[in-house]
Amino acid sequence: MLLIFSAPIFGAQDNWYLEKEEDNIQVFVAETKGSPLKSFRGVVTVNSSLNSVLSVIADASSYPRWLHNCKSAKTIKRIGETEIYNHIVTNMPWPVIDRDSVVQSIKTENKTTNQVTIKFVAKPAMIEKLPKTVRITKMNGLWELTPLDDGKLKILYQMSVDPGGNIPKWLVNSLVVDIPFNTLNNLRRIAKEDRYKSN
Repeated sequence: MLLIFSAPIFGAQDNWYLEKEEDNIQVFVAETKGSPLKSFRGVVTVNSSLNSVLSVIADASSYPRWLHNCKSAKTIKRIGETEIYNHIVTNMPWPVIDRDSVVQSIKTENKTTNQVTIKFVAKPAMIEKLPKTVRITKMNGLWELTPLDDGKLKILYQMSVDPGGNIPKWLVNSLVVDIPFNTLNNLRRIAKEDRYKSN
């Protein structure tokens, strides 16, 4: 989901440290310039094909089933096979107000290694925000999907985001671990469904 930058608009330095390792999922975090929320990076190796995982990521209607705290998601614009714009509403626990975002994703492929990278960035001005939500204006990140020699697939999910508004510290601290861990755990399961399976 991202534009290609030589340097991010805002985000983490190269100071990642391991915050959680469970069920073969590793979660790394790093301080983020310009945001109260640390950047996160989740890594997992799965027994699914590249095409299966790409099919899930391309299906915005599936996001509430696997993207952590996703309340709703829909595609609002598609440009060719490589660029897509999704509108996503993120559910936040009471009394925090839900967030909404417009996310541009751009997919590139390394023809030599078959690695696929989907970079994403917030495009807050594209459509009006939903009532009773806070619009996310700063976000960038990526999906990096790397086929391995043993037929497995390595998935890296990384994001820096400023959620805007007031977020309690306890929630901030939990989100940077829960988002990547639960998202990758759910994605691993959903990609095995018949509708997404592909060799």
